[in-house]
Amino acid sequence: MNLYQTSLENLKALNMDIKEEFFTYDLGKIPLLEGVNTLLKSIDTKGLKLTQKGFLPTKVVKSIVEVASTTAEERYLEHQTRYYEAEHFSASLARVVADVLKLTKEQKGKLFITKKGNEYLALDKYQQYIVLFNIMLGINMGYFDNRQEAMCVHNSSLIMLQLLRDKSRDFRTVDVYTAILLESYPMLDDEIEKLELYGYIEKEPFDIYVSIAELRLFKRLFLPLGLVEMKVGKNYTDSNKYAKSELLDHLIEAKHAIKKELVISKKTIKEFQDIIRVKKLEIDLFEDTLFLFAQFAYVPIPPANVVIENLMQKHSVLGTLKNDYEDFYKKLIESVLTTFEEFTQLDTVGAKRDDLVEEYMQMMEAFVKLVQTPKPFTTIQRLEIVPMFIFDILKLHYDIDFLQEDFILVLEKRFDKEFAMDVGGLMLLLQQLQKDAKKLKKNKPNFTQGVREFMQVYFMIVFEIRSRSL
Repeated sequence: MNLYQTSLENLKALNMDIKEEFFTYDLGKIPLLEGVNTLLKSIDTKGLKLTQKGFLPTKVVKSIVEVASTTAEERYLEHQTRYYEAEHFSASLARVVADVLKLTKEQKGKLFITKKGNEYLALDKYQQYIVLFNIMLGINMGYFDNRQEAMCVHNSSLIMLQLLRDKSRDFRTVDVYTAILLESYPMLDDEIEKLELYGYIEKEPFDIYVSIAELRLFKRLFLPLGLVEMKVGKNYTDSNKYAKSELLDHLIEAKHAIKKELVISKKTIKEFQDIIRVKKLEIDLFEDTLFLFAQFAYVPIPPANVVIENLMQKHSVLGTLKNDYEDFYKKLIESVLTTFEEFTQLDTVGAKRDDLVEEYMQMMEAFVKLVQTPKPFTTIQRLEIVPMFIFDILKLHYDIDFLQEDFILVLEKRFDKEFAMDVGGLMLLLQQLQKDAKKLKKNKPNFTQGVREFMQVYFMIVFEIRSRSL
């Protein structure tokens, strides 16, 4: 594969789906694209002579700065009288990107274009942009300021970019985007708490994260790629504001536009029950659905076809009937994954906070109704397998065996006390329900409430696992 095709495949692996309309969209002047091309075109067959210290000559730096400076840099350019590579981010970035992509090589005090560099120059501007977009997502912007590593900022770049893509085009400060990010991915809180004061004025970890994120994500990643627009504060003390650009809308697909009709609810469960009845499928909808919630709790999620193969081991069917089972499971998996999006990524298109709690409680009631039978003892028999779904995930992905004596203590050490208590609580609830079921011949309100609490704790656990692994 050539440079462009390799970049495209890498982006697909990162779940960045490039829209077809991008390749007809007017790119205009993209700072980084202009900067890298200007650098490469300044190198002839004899090579570009560097300064004694190995930097780009001021003439080339000036030509890059003139076409590649972002809004964040413009306010400082009027005070600049010299053009040293180390003093202009746009020139430094173009040089680093060209080096990382191996478009250039340094030899005997000169900069030469490589075979890859010529391959890059032969691409059209859309293909060049994809190459730059791909490589920029892997570059740690902390290289340019030599401050703390702050990998929690670097690792959240894709999440922040998709969040921007899925939001409306309103100008917001970075602290607002960060607050939304943490509400959607609360596990980032733990990493942000580790940030320390290394040259930053702010004292709170949240404020430190905002400072680093604005510098490294918004100013040095999204702006050079033309993915955001920036409104500079009137004074140096005023906060800058950012909004997604039209390019971002045309570049990648929306990921979190929730399809409400797929979220697990009383309605969707009835639709699945109708399919089971009409197609005459021998499927335990309750057991299989909760199994899938556990299977897809850990990210990266397993391939759907592998999970379906595991489910199909229970069914000795061939031909058309086998296809009916597989089609059913595909629809059920889509519904489970959509439900995860609805309840673990709160600030997304379609996921409205004002009705989220009500939706969640309706889902709980749907599962309570689905599992409950006229006889409490039979209900408990259906619930007994449920904790095993979680134990399997803990064993598979965290190497934690529920049979070990210090199981809960290991959970507390690996996760935290709250998570360990949830898992322990699930087991205790099941034990209590088992005791109650032996005394009851029919369902009682307290028993039904116990089943409801059991379901709530189960989903708290699978949602927590998913949030932590995102």
